[in-house]
Amino acid sequence: MSVAHSFPLFVRRQVLEPYRVPLQGVWRMWRDCELLEREREIDLLDDSLRRAREGKGRLVLVEGEQGSGKTSLLHALRTAAEEREFRVLRACGSEFESDFSWAVLRQLFCDAAGGERSEGAYRNPGAASIEKILSGCGAEGGATGPVTANLHPAFRSMFGICREISAAEPLLLIIDEAQWGDVESMRFIAYLANRIEDYGILIVLTATSAKRGPISDLLMTASAWASASYHRLSPLTREGARRQIVERVGHEVPESVLRTCFELTEGNPLHLTELLDEIVGQGLEPDEAAVAEISLITPVRVSWNVGSRLRKLPANAAALAEAIAVLDDQAEPRHCVGVTGLGEAELLDAAGCLRDADVLRPGTPYRFRRPVVRQVTYTQMSPRDRGSAHRRSARTLQAAGASAREVAEHLVRTDPVGDTWSVSVLHSASSGAMKEGDPNAAIRYLRHALAEPLSEERELVTLARLGSAELRAHDPSAIERLREVKTRVGEPEGRRSVRTELGVALAASARYEEALILLGQDREQIPEDTRAFAAVLSRLAPSVSERTHPSFVPSAGTRSRAAVEALLRCAPLRRVRRLASAALSASEREASHDTGLTPASIAAWALSECDELAGAERALDDQLRRATRAGQLLTVDTVRSLRARVLYSSGRLAEAEAAARSVLRYQRATSLRPLSVPLAAAVLVHCLIDTCRPDEAEAFLGKTGLSGELPEAAMFLPLRAARGRLRIRLDRFDDGLADIRRCRELVARHGWWHPSAVCDYLSDVVRAVARSDGSEQAIDLVTDELARARAFGAARPLAVTLRTYGELQGGAGGIALIEQAQNMLAGLPDTLEHARTLIALGSARRRAGQRSEARRRLTAGMDLAGSLGAVALENEARQELRLAGSRSVRGEASVPVPLTPAEERVAWQAAKGLSNREIAQALFVTVKTVEWHLSQTYAKLGIGRRSELPDALDPASDAENTVRSA
Repeated sequence: MSVAHSFPLFVRRQVLEPYRVPLQGVWRMWRDCELLEREREIDLLDDSLRRAREGKGRLVLVEGEQGSGKTSLLHALRTAAEEREFRVLRACGSEFESDFSWAVLRQLFCDAAGGERSEGAYRNPGAASIEKILSGCGAEGGATGPVTANLHPAFRSMFGICREISAAEPLLLIIDEAQWGDVESMRFIAYLANRIEDYGILIVLTATSAKRGPISDLLMTASAWASASYHRLSPLTREGARRQIVERVGHEVPESVLRTCFELTEGNPLHLTELLDEIVGQGLEPDEAAVAEISLITPVRVSWNVGSRLRKLPANAAALAEAIAVLDDQAEPRHCVGVTGLGEAELLDAAGCLRDADVLRPGTPYRFRRPVVRQVTYTQMSPRDRGSAHRRSARTLQAAGASAREVAEHLVRTDPVGDTWSVSVLHSASSGAMKEGDPNAAIRYLRHALAEPLSEERELVTLARLGSAELRAHDPSAIERLREVKTRVGEPEGRRSVRTELGVALAASARYEEALILLGQDREQIPEDTRAFAAVLSRLAPSVSERTHPSFVPSAGTRSRAAVEALLRCAPLRRVRRLASAALSASEREASHDTGLTPASIAAWALSECDELAGAERALDDQLRRATRAGQLLTVDTVRSLRARVLYSSGRLAEAEAAARSVLRYQRATSLRPLSVPLAAAVLVHCLIDTCRPDEAEAFLGKTGLSGELPEAAMFLPLRAARGRLRIRLDRFDDGLADIRRCRELVARHGWWHPSAVCDYLSDVVRAVARSDGSEQAIDLVTDELARARAFGAARPLAVTLRTYGELQGGAGGIALIEQAQNMLAGLPDTLEHARTLIALGSARRRAGQRSEARRRLTAGMDLAGSLGAVALENEARQELRLAGSRSVRGEASVPVPLTPAEERVAWQAAKGLSNREIAQALFVTVKTVEWHLSQTYAKLGIGRRSELPDALDPASDAENTVRSA
């Protein structure tokens, strides 16, 4: 492998590559090389090389912590200097050679071949002469100990040799890890640095900050000369870390993963690179679920380095380091006394020792200088010592008044000992975690409590709480857990409570009939909230017989259920709005059981379908506050999913996406799917489509198991419609139309009309039907929906169907229909639909030859879409503006952002019809890397789908890629 390819990627891109191309190719090279925050270093080194070639020597000292990229910069500098015909001599200091006299100078000049001492055997000119000079100074064979001879004649002679070399060609002296250099060699470097200003000699040193000593004094002296320059490498910023992570894993990662990686490495490039290598090597997917595992990773080489430093510490200092590693953020001195057993004076002395070794930061609570030190200290403790330290920490923290969760975090890291105190703390901590919306933490506490010896009563309570937490984390284990409790519990009230939880869990696993049979047992005694949930479920689940409906209707939920029933049956707008408003007015009582559904949230959803988005949002915000205050996490997620739908309908795409993702944070392919999941997933898919990220939407559906068979229940209709729209956008017309047709069949069979779902998919579906089945079939579909929209009377669904009909019809009649749709949307908060209508009207006028008016409407629609972040819609408007004869499109860069070579290779493979998996195999990359490059390509080219790639790509770039491949 060449030297160039052994360097870290960010160094190759910053320093090495620009010198490998002729000057006319420099701009393209820098365009292709995304720098990771090393521009100043590049400028400094490049300017130093230029000055040295002009006979203006200098010394450059680059200081930085271990792993900051010093060595990589030097490797790159060496290659760049050789490209510019420098004579490059290099050496590297070593802790094990620092006592050898002239060790660094011998590396620089006297690297002999075959152990011979003749001038011809040396690789470097003047090496034999310098070897003789060093031998005359009492340094024969690299003896150890200080050299006492008068060194000035020797220094002067060696300076003369350096001058002679630089007269023939510029000379670059590179010394890495100079802090470990020997005193004699570094004295000569300091001597030389003060005499090279008029010679073509460049000296570049790197060093890690160290305590004051002879070498650090010499480095400071040398860097203080007028011809010297000092530079300290900064760690990567969060943005630099994000870009390095994306480059390594091939796609964007959640903010929590970025934060964890950045905090663990503090922007150290080497540590971040090794952490990412470990993540990839362990097969971890860098998502929300992997944050806990990522936080425990310690790269092997980093562990060796830190471990060797820690093993040199005195016993008390090592004990304190272990206590700090266990206590982490709670390492107050008083807590450390309780964990270590040291006296206060001993503790202070140990802390001073750790600070002298640069292990601890100043101040209290005690904190390690770097997070990786904590990781290494913790992992190198024996399991027995760790467990004992955590138990002592738990006792110490509770005595100091810490919260139950703070104490429990230590208890879950201990072995069970049959301690009733531990179980009480874990139960209390789990209750706190549930109130704080963290069911996964509650699960950890309760599973640990189950491992303790428990009485039967305490075990049943723990099992019930654990099943409840698992349900709220969408963990399918909840079903068997709750079923066991239901079987074993004897008290009727306890059975009813568990029965409600189990019924909700069964419904979340699409076992609707089983859930309703269970909830129907002793139905007169079940809570009213449970009856309300069962009533709604019986209406939305298709396999449930009609006889189950009436018995479940509670008095408090009658109005909200009537509003939903009227909506699903396409009753007139006024009636649905009146019923929904009345239900909201009557829903003042907070739910006593967390089923995920409340009459108020159901009524708010019905109200949102009546163009009352602002009122629905206010009602949902109120419900969210109540449910959060009560710790009802299922209801919180349902309200968030409904609120995400309202935000999307209002055109607030970023807020809608964030709300949907908050609901789906626990979702995996095997997870339970309560009501909130399909609703939030539908919103997320629409947001990703509209923001020009369809491949990300497809990946999400695959990862969460929502790309296969879906339950044929009303709550999954929005998701089925969103999936159909996505597949059409991805040019999978047959699959997309199959989803939409199944939606329409279910709506017709069960009376599940859903206005907003129809609004979302209608335009895409009509275009696909017209393309695959002909315009007559498309017209039939539109007229059918138009009749329903007219019967309902809400402005939004009627405007969408009119716009779609107008696009299909074309001509003057089509323009009139679209204008009618635009007028209907005036004053509504649905800005996204307004943008779509403006662009449709502009396109229709452009096709009718009315270019001036078309450009006006298209520009307004493009600007509105851009303000909403609807990139796909904005790109569509931009393309139409070009067709309408607009010479410069607002918001379009004068110089388009070009594709990187990797993006070009992936884009051309996709344009030729290869699937993402086939591209990954052909280019030896991961599928996620292919998805990432395609999403970047779509954004840069201003397109929204794969089929547009052949027309958007530059044919010359394909030829260039072909040559590269060859």
